[in-house]
Amino acid sequence: MDLNEAERRIAERLDGLATDDVGVEVSVVPAGWLSVDIWSRHPISFWRESIYLHADGRIDLPAPDDGCTPLSAPTARLGSAGSVDEAVELIVPYAEKAVAALRDRQAKALASALPTAQPAVANLGEACELWQGGRDVGSSLGRGAAGALTGIDHYFHAQYIAEHTARARRSRPALEAAIALLRGVNTADRQDADGWCAATGLPTSGFAGRGLAEKPHEDPQILRTLGHGQITMPLWGVSLDRSVAEGNGTRFLFEIVGEFPAVPAWVASGIKSDEQELVTGGRYRVLSMEDVGSTTHVRLEWMGAAGDKVGSDPLLLDVLGTVDGVTRSSLTRSLRDWEKLEIGLPGYGNSATVTRKAGAEEVEVVRYWEPPYDPNAKDDSPYTQHRAMLDASRTTTVPADVESIVTAVRETH
Repeated sequence: MDLNEAERRIAERLDGLATDDVGVEVSVVPAGWLSVDIWSRHPISFWRESIYLHADGRIDLPAPDDGCTPLSAPTARLGSAGSVDEAVELIVPYAEKAVAALRDRQAKALASALPTAQPAVANLGEACELWQGGRDVGSSLGRGAAGALTGIDHYFHAQYIAEHTARARRSRPALEAAIALLRGVNTADRQDADGWCAATGLPTSGFAGRGLAEKPHEDPQILRTLGHGQITMPLWGVSLDRSVAEGNGTRFLFEIVGEFPAVPAWVASGIKSDEQELVTGGRYRVLSMEDVGSTTHVRLEWMGAAGDKVGSDPLLLDVLGTVDGVTRSSLTRSLRDWEKLEIGLPGYGNSATVTRKAGAEEVEVVRYWEPPYDPNAKDDSPYTQHRAMLDASRTTTVPADVESIVTAVRETH
């Protein structure tokens, strides 16, 4: 089998199938076979599929890799070709079907990433007014509250970010404002920058974004995060005025291109119309990064919701604000009329969940602790450790009041 000739002809037939979302590559690898590789370039889904043509005509299909495929996964056989013509006619149709299947997989993933149905949004104007209270008071506290409610880490780590989040957990107004904004964003229509200008009566700007000032300790973290191809922010603010965005700093300039959901803050609050600030949030794809002078210009594309399942049970919010030393938290609602508060405490495996059905007079508290060291353990994998943590957990039912729940959460092993 002339692998080089097969490479030329297959590449010619598959030319044009590769896009910004789908990668297609045909090559003769050093190991001595022809490989046709098809993979997802879109961060919404991980997928890689290959077709191997060997010199003796065998055409193998390694198990597609979805990110969890073990190396021991069996290889299938597409067939055996006696000539380059036969190899081309076996491989090309299979590759075309694989590309179509990948595109369908991505479309379904994007559809599933759309926001779930949202409860009615209350006090959106008050929430926007709190958000606009100042970068280090309003929006910083609001972003911290969104992180405390969703469990989504900020895209870089810093002590002041942790302090904002800890303070937000103890602030009922900040938590309620974040809930209103998360639901407002996830209820909103999706429009591009010019669409938002038109919707709010502004001249067309062709821009929606935010600038960041230089942070020597955090800038490398931001670059690493962006290098992964996606970034998630439950809530953040962008301006339709580029000069306002750049006024926050020019080390980074984040620009959202395409359609995205948002709440026009000044329209809801009636204040600070000159800032033209949209409160938005979600999962974003990094379309490009370009250094322009001393500024890294990052173009982002909205690709899915974040925080669309946030809960709002008043009792669970009170519990979140009362427990000390919380390292991580989230409050999630279910379509089956219950909400779950998850609380992380210092130490590996040290955490609790509090689950309450709407209006119930009792709640379920599950307390987890770090499992005791077992010198005879034969498997130290995270799965085994997690299993040991579950085995050591304790489930109790307590009255639906803050004191009883906090006592159960604080319980020592």
